[in-house]
Amino acid sequence: MSPNLRMKAWWLAGLLAVSACLVKPAAAGSLLFCEQSSQQSVARKSDLLLFSQQVRQLLDESGHQAAIISRSGLDLERFHIRLSHAGISLRNNPNSPWSVRQLYYACDEQRPHLYDQGLPGFLIDQPQGSNVYLSILLLPAKQEDQLVQAALDNKLSLQLLGADYSANAYPFSTRYQNCNQWLVELLAHAWGQLPRAGDGRKQAQDWLQQQRYRPDTIDVKHRYMVWATNVVPLVHNGDHPDSELAENHYLLSLPTAIEGFVRQQAEGTERIQVCLRGKTLITHRGWDDMADDCSAAAGDTVQQLD
Repeated sequence: MSPNLRMKAWWLAGLLAVSACLVKPAAAGSLLFCEQSSQQSVARKSDLLLFSQQVRQLLDESGHQAAIISRSGLDLERFHIRLSHAGISLRNNPNSPWSVRQLYYACDEQRPHLYDQGLPGFLIDQPQGSNVYLSILLLPAKQEDQLVQAALDNKLSLQLLGADYSANAYPFSTRYQNCNQWLVELLAHAWGQLPRAGDGRKQAQDWLQQQRYRPDTIDVKHRYMVWATNVVPLVHNGDHPDSELAENHYLLSLPTAIEGFVRQQAEGTERIQVCLRGKTLITHRGWDDMADDCSAAAGDTVQQLD
């Protein structure tokens, strides 16, 4: 691959990795996404572990049994994207309290899996020096009970796991799937009380369309970036409508779309945002977004990590 084309491929990989899952690395050079890893100092890892302890305490004190939890990951500020990956944090997760059930892509096996990951592991994959953002949705009792039941149903969770992974999977096609898409399809089964027989993914997507689920639109600006998917592993065009590709658009399930849908479906959902800037931890409650620089607004809680 020429240096210029490789640069474009990396640019596209960074953009479309907004919906890439937790990635278990393989040997270097095997897959473009799998080559990416964040280098962190010991001090940075220590701060992120303290951050995860504060998040767990917040969840413990909430009185809830589950939370939809979304985090930042790759540095995507230039694309005006803050949160990249979402999962379900469960108080009674068999792995450990508040572990996050999610889809992840295993680079060594080159296939997606379901994975229950403890909060420290879920939160620790953050670029060195970047602000860390986390968004937590606490649901009303009825929707929370339905989600807990669905999330802990291993048969249903695996039924909704797509065989082929694509970071830019189209939300209304069963050809591919990414991690956020698995979550929103699980929400469809939990809240739509859909039948277990038949094509579970197709049923979920039909219900989502009936409920006017609106995925996020990513504008890649240039036609050559759409073409570049031919040389970037784990991104594909084959499931996307020609009309969207002609406009250089990808429709994706990102945490912002999921949160908007949850707010629409479950009136009374509480949103808590947490960010970490250096050693300063800020907690913000409400549906307005935190500042881009992780600064505190009136009414926010500010504390220093020990």
